[in-house]
Amino acid sequence: MVQYRQISGKDYHMMFDNFKTGDKPLTMAVYKDITKNNQAYSLEEADVALLPFAVDDAILNAINQETFEAPLAIHFWPTRPTVILGGLDTRLPDFNQAVTWLYEDQAILPIVRPAGGLAVVSDPNVLNLTLLMDTQNHAFTIDQAYEFIVALLQEMMDEHGLTLEVGEVATSYCPGKFDVSINGQKVAGIAQRRIGHAVGIYLYMSITGDQTSRGQLVADMYESGQAAKDERGRYPNVNPSIMANLSDFAPIDTVEKFVDDLLTVIADAGVELDKRSQEALDTATYIERMQKRNQVLYDILANQ
Repeated sequence: MVQYRQISGKDYHMMFDNFKTGDKPLTMAVYKDITKNNQAYSLEEADVALLPFAVDDAILNAINQETFEAPLAIHFWPTRPTVILGGLDTRLPDFNQAVTWLYEDQAILPIVRPAGGLAVVSDPNVLNLTLLMDTQNHAFTIDQAYEFIVALLQEMMDEHGLTLEVGEVATSYCPGKFDVSINGQKVAGIAQRRIGHAVGIYLYMSITGDQTSRGQLVADMYESGQAAKDERGRYPNVNPSIMANLSDFAPIDTVEKFVDDLLTVIADAGVELDKRSQEALDTATYIERMQKRNQVLYDILANQ
């Protein structure tokens, strides 16, 4: 039985106050990388798939180096169809077979991400977002950072009379302590990455689409990769029906609707939203680092 706990949305106003310095307006840089392209990436398009992660790392490093002109940033980045792997997935007993099955049988080029956790499915109807924070003036524990983003989500859901449940859903894909569920079905997962005093909170939220098929894809990938043979039992036994879409519970049936509603909640907390272009970021170094992280995938597929 899942043990859920509930987090109030009312605390997020106070948490934003931690980022204010003097009488200056609190600013959040906003990056939107929205796609409707439902064509999976080819191996030749690998760098396109890696770009969102390079954007996040460019911002995190700029925050840590004190060259980023805002204490907060948010990056919205749904992707074309892919499976985003955690580092642990590369240790599957038959990782080669899992990758080959995804690419050859399912026409899916996976990505190995820098943040923690296990595999998640991404496509244009799944919203990936990263909340990036400068915690130099107010340290956030790992749990406090997670609670911050859950509080923002709860504020959104209050309008629809929904209460978010927080707790690990062990048979979901990428299970974690801060899985977000509604009525016992997981709709979102959260990961975290820290570089010095820069903190990135990664959220994926299934907005609409065939969530059962997403779950089945991950379950089949783990079967192909012989996850059951892992002696430490590190991979979930995915139940495709344990997860759902946010649109199953609330009238939020597009990525754009979710983005608009979340930015409204943030603006209502007194935060000035500064729309920026990711083209202004220096991502070249971080693309190279992502290429090195993903070279194991490319080597496997190049030998097929």
